Amino acid sequence: MDKLDLLADKLDFVYKKEEAPGDVRSLVAICLNYWYLFCLGIVVCVVATFIYIQYEPSKWNVSSKIIVEDEKNSPTKALTNGVNSDLASLFDIKSNADNEVKVLKSRSLLKRVVYLLDLNIHIYDNNGFRKAEVFDDSPFKINIGYKTDKLVLANYTLEVLNSNTFRLANDKESEGITGTFDKPISLRQYNLTFHKTQYFKPEGEYKIRIQTPKQIEKELDENLGVGLDDKQATVIDLNLSYNNPERGRVILQKLMDVYLQNNLANKIRIADSTMKFIDKRLVVVGAELGKVEKNLEQYKVQNKISDINAQSKALIEGANSYQSKLNDNEVQLAIANDLYKYVNDAGNPQVVPSSLITKDMAFGTAINGYNEMLLRKEQLRMTLTDNSVIIKNLDQQIELARQALVTSLSNYRNSLQVSQSAFKKQNATIEDKITNAPVKERIYLDYAREQSLKQDLYLFLLQKREETAISQTATLSSCRILDDADADEKPFAPKKSLLYLIGAIAGICIPAAGLSVKELLNTRINTKADIDKHTSVPLFGEISRGDKRSKSLVYNDARSTVAEEIRALRTSLKYVTDNKKGSNVIMFTSSMSGEGKSFISLNLGNSIALTGKKVVLLELDLRKPKLLKNIGGMKDEYGFTNYVISPEGCVDCLVKPFESNPNFFYISSGPVPPNPAELLMDERLKTLINDLKKKFDYVIIDTAPVGLVSDALIIEEFVDVTFYVVRQNYTLKTQLGIVNDLHRTKKAKHMYLIVNDIEMRTNTITGYGHGYGSYGYGSPDEDSSSKVADWLRKIKMNVW
Repeated sequence: MDKLDLLADKLDFVYKKEEAPGDVRSLVAICLNYWYLFCLGIVVCVVATFIYIQYEPSKWNVSSKIIVEDEKNSPTKALTNGVNSDLASLFDIKSNADNEVKVLKSRSLLKRVVYLLDLNIHIYDNNGFRKAEVFDDSPFKINIGYKTDKLVLANYTLEVLNSNTFRLANDKESEGITGTFDKPISLRQYNLTFHKTQYFKPEGEYKIRIQTPKQIEKELDENLGVGLDDKQATVIDLNLSYNNPERGRVILQKLMDVYLQNNLANKIRIADSTMKFIDKRLVVVGAELGKVEKNLEQYKVQNKISDINAQSKALIEGANSYQSKLNDNEVQLAIANDLYKYVNDAGNPQVVPSSLITKDMAFGTAINGYNEMLLRKEQLRMTLTDNSVIIKNLDQQIELARQALVTSLSNYRNSLQVSQSAFKKQNATIEDKITNAPVKERIYLDYAREQSLKQDLYLFLLQKREETAISQTATLSSCRILDDADADEKPFAPKKSLLYLIGAIAGICIPAAGLSVKELLNTRINTKADIDKHTSVPLFGEISRGDKRSKSLVYNDARSTVAEEIRALRTSLKYVTDNKKGSNVIMFTSSMSGEGKSFISLNLGNSIALTGKKVVLLELDLRKPKLLKNIGGMKDEYGFTNYVISPEGCVDCLVKPFESNPNFFYISSGPVPPNPAELLMDERLKTLINDLKKKFDYVIIDTAPVGLVSDALIIEEFVDVTFYVVRQNYTLKTQLGIVNDLHRTKKAKHMYLIVNDIEMRTNTITGYGHGYGSYGYGSPDEDSSSKVADWLRKIKMNVW
């Protein structure tokens, strides 16, 4: 490896082997570079969040509690110590906390609340910035008379004209209707009557929204939360989210009231049905008992019987034992017969008292199911007609249940009759043993047995009637309100702090996403990492963007950053040139026009000349020469083109001195020729360069872009070092492939990169430059920068 390669390796270590910033640190650096975008994004998003909060209606949380009472401690259970055969069980509709949760969320209950409170009608104050719903302070109330069951959503704007009249307009219609308060207005779907309240004002504009009942039922169901407070307790929590706290409280309170009313009404309805049935049976059984007692009395008078013979006492006691069983059987059979007639009446289905039958619990369960369907039908008939499909389906289910009950009653009667036959057989055996008893005594026993049977039945019905009357008077709902509905002091939505936080985060994320997309879509060289990624050619130096964007000599402002960076290039030349050879030939080229090779070559030559070295700048960009223009508009018709095509041309005639620097000379390209490539291949170019090397320490050649034409490759055989100029945010990343091709194929000897036009504000962020301004070499304006700029510069330096 020769000395130039060793020096190049040293230069490569200085410029390329620096620690590259990590991806995260680079991203932070880019964000700091565009700090104003993030500030603007945060301000815009926070303002947008503020506007959204102003338009978004607030929501309050309304809560209450209902407790489901323990049925073991209820009055109906206390009457008979909780025995299911007690008639008070008729008031005990099967209820537990889980079932009550479902009832509170049922559509029928919500529909009832919507109907009672007209929840599908909303009035909004349209006078302020936020359209808030009004309720208790509404300037008017609306009475609605429906004309059809099929409603559609409608929005109206009501403008109060004066204390008596108003104008009502539909949002979909341009013209409105003028109406008078307290007088109905006829619309297509309903009649509306507006009544003034104590809060009425003779001016203002209001928004009226009339929804369909199904819509408001759905919204109410979505905003209503019902759940158990604790699985070990029977307390039900109710929560309602609503945009008006007072109306939400009224809705939740009405929901609980309607629920408790329905619960109590079901119990009372069953009690009334039972009382009606018992009263009818008491009349019949009382008449039969009176007849039996009268016959017994007549028999005792006729036969002068005052007491039962002591001799038959033991026999009678044995007969009474079996007779007691027969009596019980007779009572159940009589009740079963009456219930059979009661249920068998298909034209008049009624609630059946199940607890009268005490011996068959399964049959009582079937009767309870039949009663629940009858009660469900009565509830549905409050909102549906008899021709409704639901009612008809329920009628079919009731008929099937009734037929099943008839069948069950028939089977039950048969079983009782079989038992009765068995008891009679047993009694017949006893009667055979008392055949020797007096005839009168036997007849007396028959009357006494019949009287005992009727009396037991009558007393049973009297007892149940009294218990039913007591329970009916003391009937209470199985549930009660533990906490009344109450709204929170502050709305829970919108959550301003969270929304502002989201807005601020969005204000950061949106610019960050935009910058990320910009970086992904960027096809031009922007950072040192772009160069390191696409080429392995050493980086020789960087030139920042000047404040005045001048293309001429920068030494008029010797303290500028660009001037200092030109000096750095001059200093670095010792690593890539060999001064022992004498003259050094340096060529500047690039990928395309406009990348700054003429500017750098001109200023680098001037900088070298200031050190006492003789330097000549040879302009060989014959297609688009810019040297004279960059110098300051000098006009010289005699140049390289004239030298080549004129055999008598001399080198001394070509070389022109710079007025500002006695050691710096230039040779212009001359007139633009029609065949520049052929002129560069002429032997006189070689002669010219050899002559210049003898007279000057440095020969700097400004050539045409190698990415467009091959002129630079023709000259390359005469040069010692090739500088390839790329420009930040101008040179395409794909054009670095030209650099790689020249380096790989050895078409350019000792080639190095120079990055031009680096933005000063990104000089310490993008991986370029060395921050000369921090050491007093920047422009005087930098010393008077603001405190904010100094603070941001410190952050950038810390990040980097």
